[in-house]
Amino acid sequence: MKKQTRTVSLIGLSLALLVSGSALLYKELSTSRESLNQDALSFIQTPETGVDLKGKFPADAVNRFTFKEDGKDAFNLLVAQYKDQGGAAQSAVLFPEEKSASEVVTTQTGVRQKIWQAAAEVIARHAEDDALIVSWWDDGQRVHFLSGKDAWIRKPGKETFKSPVWKAVKDRLVEANQDEQLRLTKMAGWLTMDSQKALAEMADYFGKKRPVYIVVSNDLLLRQAEFADYGGTRIPLIVKNFPVGDNLHGDIAQVKRWSQDEGEGNYLAQKENRFYRVWTVKKENGADNSLLVRLLPFVDSLKKLPDGVNLIYQTTWGGFLSVYQLDQDAIKSTNTAH
Repeated sequence: MKKQTRTVSLIGLSLALLVSGSALLYKELSTSRESLNQDALSFIQTPETGVDLKGKFPADAVNRFTFKEDGKDAFNLLVAQYKDQGGAAQSAVLFPEEKSASEVVTTQTGVRQKIWQAAAEVIARHAEDDALIVSWWDDGQRVHFLSGKDAWIRKPGKETFKSPVWKAVKDRLVEANQDEQLRLTKMAGWLTMDSQKALAEMADYFGKKRPVYIVVSNDLLLRQAEFADYGGTRIPLIVKNFPVGDNLHGDIAQVKRWSQDEGEGNYLAQKENRFYRVWTVKKENGADNSLLVRLLPFVDSLKKLPDGVNLIYQTTWGGFLSVYQLDQDAIKSTNTAH
């Protein structure tokens, strides 16, 4: 896959202005899972027919999950069930591509589906036939179903179903076996440990038999509780919502001041309708150098990538989704230098 250069400025990319992620979806998957009122969340499951999922595999069944909070519609997810090239049962969590009559995407899940579809098309066209995609389980599902490329993890384990959202769709998902459960544990550790240590372990684990790509998205910031359940380390993140003002420069200055007060100025921001959701990371025990933080568009991370990865693709929606190629030779030369 050919390397693509970044074309967006630091501030433009960090104050992303990506309209992504509904507030409720954020709340349901966020680090404060323990404080959720699970009784207030309900869902309706209905078969979905006549929908073009643009997948590389024909779907045997598609079900829509309409989530409600206190009786009001909140967000929707689709779960496609299909068989891979070898005939094994697979499943994929997708975002409904809901549009208005003017064909403009109007829902937060619809924006997500556009992003994933575009990324999958790039992966399908440019990744080698034997490429291996390394990501979290639901991202791996989307990569596999939409691009046809092999994803190292694409099944959730039992720890995932502590979330009321994933518990709701559990019966439609293919669950991880013992070996796949170990992969989840390993990936949770890599994402939350020191970036150079993680990349060195990944290079050693996967070797050079096939090209390896790492896929991350800003949604992984919402999965800290899940990573911890699989044995990962909680990254000390602080999140705050800022209303969108009339002056972009004033908004940026406000975010910068807050990130300096709460952390050390390393932040990531994305636009959610009329407010910015901003994350900053405390520099505790090297947390700002964790692999997840270094691969996502935090302002400090944008200045220099960790040794051992090359940025191949990044969405124009504020860097929400990124694809990196693992460079084993660079990792080995770095380790030798030390």
